[in-house]
Amino acid sequence: MKIHLRDVAALASVLSSLLFIASPALAQDDEPQTPTPSDADKIPADQDQAKPVTGEVSESTARVTAVTPPTTDSSVEAKPQPLPLALEHLPPTAYPGTPLPGIRGGSLALQINHLQWPYMPKYEGAPDFRIAFSGSSWADTSIRSVKAGSASEANQLEYRMQGRLTLRSTAVYNRGDNWFVQSNTEFVANTEQNNSTTNYVDVDDAWIRFGKWKLFDITVGRVQGFEVYHYGMGLDLNTYERLGAASFSQTPAAPYGLDNLWDRGVSNGAVAAHLYLPQWLRLEFLTRFGVSAQGKELGIRPVAVLDLGFMKFKTGYERQLASSLFEGNKARVETQGLGAELQFVLPPWVEFGGGVARRTVDAFEQDGGVRAGATTTTTTYGGFANVRPWVKDLLVGIGYHHTSWRNYNIDFFGDPEKTTHHQMFGAVQYLLWDRLYIKYVLAYARANIETRNDTDPADHGFTNESIGHRLRLMLLY
Repeated sequence: MKIHLRDVAALASVLSSLLFIASPALAQDDEPQTPTPSDADKIPADQDQAKPVTGEVSESTARVTAVTPPTTDSSVEAKPQPLPLALEHLPPTAYPGTPLPGIRGGSLALQINHLQWPYMPKYEGAPDFRIAFSGSSWADTSIRSVKAGSASEANQLEYRMQGRLTLRSTAVYNRGDNWFVQSNTEFVANTEQNNSTTNYVDVDDAWIRFGKWKLFDITVGRVQGFEVYHYGMGLDLNTYERLGAASFSQTPAAPYGLDNLWDRGVSNGAVAAHLYLPQWLRLEFLTRFGVSAQGKELGIRPVAVLDLGFMKFKTGYERQLASSLFEGNKARVETQGLGAELQFVLPPWVEFGGGVARRTVDAFEQDGGVRAGATTTTTTYGGFANVRPWVKDLLVGIGYHHTSWRNYNIDFFGDPEKTTHHQMFGAVQYLLWDRLYIKYVLAYARANIETRNDTDPADHGFTNESIGHRLRLMLLY
């Protein structure tokens, strides 16, 4: 059979047409696909940029692609592709455990803000950029009775439901040699609680941090400092229990734990430098500044933590100046405090400790004169113990804290106004499924409040007493 040249040309034309139609589909099979979260963990750690990827295409798109030749116009930019990202639930390794913070489920283990946390270093095979979610939620049901000592005030009985539910988002970008930059945002949903600075929605942490893992960092924003004085399983923050024997019209001096500049404030922020070398020594130098009802505020708070695991010694100093915004106005409040605490951890059975803190406040009027009623001295001392009574998930805690307060509002007989406040508690906690904390707290407080007058030298004030029962459910995730 003779094959003419025109037949060969026709056959070649048909084959080239079929090859042209099939080539896009073949190309799609060869190109890499968009990585799934599980695939993202397999990307090499030193890979800074992802290769161009194409996702799945629909049948109609494939048909259009099949009959439309690819463009060769260099003016058309390629679609930018994102870097590999790991989205995760904050793993247990993010909660530092060395040196040992405290016994399992104990109050010391819940206070790890003196460690680099959340700890999210670079892992082999994981992307440089990671985002993790975590949080905590607690809800308290309580009943509290107050025996008011003032003749002008009746006794009180109150029921409360308090709560604080948080969702935390932590992003980290790791580089070589343990360098990192990290951001943390903690969103808060409140039920009614003893915190006049918040309504129903708030933010706790809101900071950015730069440094090297297990060596140093600088943290800027809405940040909480290192804890020094520890209250144990009772007198929890943002509860009426912390106020002690407070009645409707009388609030005795609250305990002072070197915490004027410790917690996140309102209309202010902080810059905190941390050093974590060697492992048993941690240093923080925190500067907090902003505005308040007093005007502008500026304070410093250096803290050192000596941590040998079984024994911890924490000490610090703080100084704050609040002054008027206006030139020529000499109104100001100068505050300084000093505190220290010694703690012991004997896992898995017991942790205990005791500390002391003292604060002085000097207040001045617009003309520079002393404001005697606002010039005060506060001293708090006390201790706590948490014991596991041979049951793995059960914990019993006790604590006592004594606070004395006085100002320089001296009466005709030479006596100042002063308060002596005793606060004590017992607590029982059960840890269910390693996540849910079920805690009952019985708290008792007694405060002797002396407000002076110039007519009765035998006036020694009055005594408030309170007793409270509180049941807390707390979920950590």
